Amino acid sequence: MKTIRASVNARLLSKASRLFTGSVEGRVIEILQNARRAGATEVHITNKEGTVTVRDNGRGIEDFSRLLDLGGSGWEDTLEASEDPAGVGVFCLAPREVTIRSNGKVVTIKEDGWTGEPVSVLDDPARRCGTLLEFDDEEWNSSAVDLNAVFAGIKVVVDGRECPSVPFTSDGATHYRDLGCRIEVCTSQDLSPWHHTSFRTRWYGHNALINFHGQVVSCDVHPISEHGLRYLIDMTGEPTGIRLMLPARTQMLENEAFAKLKGVLEIEAFRFVQRRGHHRLPYKEFTRAEQLGINLPEATPTYSVGLLATDEAPEPIEVTMPKDLPLGKCYRFNPDQADGNDSDEANVHILAALGRLDQPFVPVNINKSYDGYSWADLPTVIRVELSVGRELLRDGLWSGTLSCVDMLAIKVHTSDGHTITSPVCLAVAPEPHEKAPAWANDHVLVTPLAQEQLCASEIWHHLGGWSDEGDTYDTQSYQFEEELERFWMQLVGPDEQLRRNIIRTLEGIQPAWNDVSVSRDGTVHIEFEDGTVKYIAPPTSPATDTSE
Repeated sequence: MKTIRASVNARLLSKASRLFTGSVEGRVIEILQNARRAGATEVHITNKEGTVTVRDNGRGIEDFSRLLDLGGSGWEDTLEASEDPAGVGVFCLAPREVTIRSNGKVVTIKEDGWTGEPVSVLDDPARRCGTLLEFDDEEWNSSAVDLNAVFAGIKVVVDGRECPSVPFTSDGATHYRDLGCRIEVCTSQDLSPWHHTSFRTRWYGHNALINFHGQVVSCDVHPISEHGLRYLIDMTGEPTGIRLMLPARTQMLENEAFAKLKGVLEIEAFRFVQRRGHHRLPYKEFTRAEQLGINLPEATPTYSVGLLATDEAPEPIEVTMPKDLPLGKCYRFNPDQADGNDSDEANVHILAALGRLDQPFVPVNINKSYDGYSWADLPTVIRVELSVGRELLRDGLWSGTLSCVDMLAIKVHTSDGHTITSPVCLAVAPEPHEKAPAWANDHVLVTPLAQEQLCASEIWHHLGGWSDEGDTYDTQSYQFEEELERFWMQLVGPDEQLRRNIIRTLEGIQPAWNDVSVSRDGTVHIEFEDGTVKYIAPPTSPATDTSE
């Protein structure tokens, strides 16, 4: 029987200079990690004329052959189990020429040494503790080192300046020995500037940071729906199955341990909410917390007043809620019970905004995900009726039809037995059905009072509003106002519009006047209330100069 086995082709070494060069930040973290794994508590970095020197106080190098053993880290079993080192080591510095001094030995690895040529290990007359590396590179300055040193847990000094060092998690973090980490849930306001910097320099939108002893990676986790939470996972050095993807070690490996970690994050997120004492979680997450043995208070009542709230202009007519009106006195729109459509929802909103009512009628919008909380159990609108008077004018306007009628009234029936009704100056016509008049979509009804009581944008909202596929908002708004003005002119007739234009012009005459007349030649005669009279003749043309 023929068998095969895995092997590493020697050609891989010939590509080492391209595999592990990376960025200066990548080289910094790899060298700092090596020093820490060797027991170093201090690392000193100096830059001088293009040469970088890195010196640590660790145990040093026992077997120099491990330096060029690609993939063979040589670390003890406990460290392998806790950190899963990739075995890249000083290969991160290839193809630079590197001199390494440690435990009375010295080697200089030149470019061909990275690709398989023998490298001599010599005695170092200047015996020293720890390890010293010298190589040419761009400057290892604070911008390259600080972020990789701040959470490393060791002292790092660059050109005589000690790098910042802060705890990755607080004393309140929960220790999970089986996962080899501490976990803390917090908000952005609780993070240090260095945490914020780590989030900014990693993938945009991620909400979790995992600290592998100074090497910080980010990922996106959403164990619960509250998006403002941040998750900090600090590896402790205990045996763990949590792993980074090789060789780059910049992403989490989606394995069984990571799945368990996400389950633990859900528990910690619910515990954070429990300690805080308030939340806006959907009801299913409230019951999920109960299943996990975490008792949460009910969600803070979350609703919007009115049914047509929108983040985009033009906005609908505003529905206001009296300050002393409890939520329990409000109503929800229930399309399943109402057997209605979008026009019913719009008319309920309009009745609340424009109706002349003895008692407050406030419809509120509550997301169905909150159904189950006691405060979401409100009486509902079960039927909407629209009474329409005689049509005075109908015309196509914007994206639909606008009709002016001499009477409009909206009546709402609710599940608690109330009937709310009132005349209004605006309504949305029901969608057409077989036995109904052939009203078009976006069919808006108004009475003549709408011209005085509503602004153009409040009517425009129900006729399609602004389209992002057309001109600018201001241009479209102006165009709609012109169309609406022409509609009102048709309603009152051209003579009435002429009269209104004249009166509008005369409003600027001071003092108060009784009578104004205009002759065919343009002479204006004004009789004021105090009895005085004023004549204003057209300006005469300048006399023609006939002199020679």
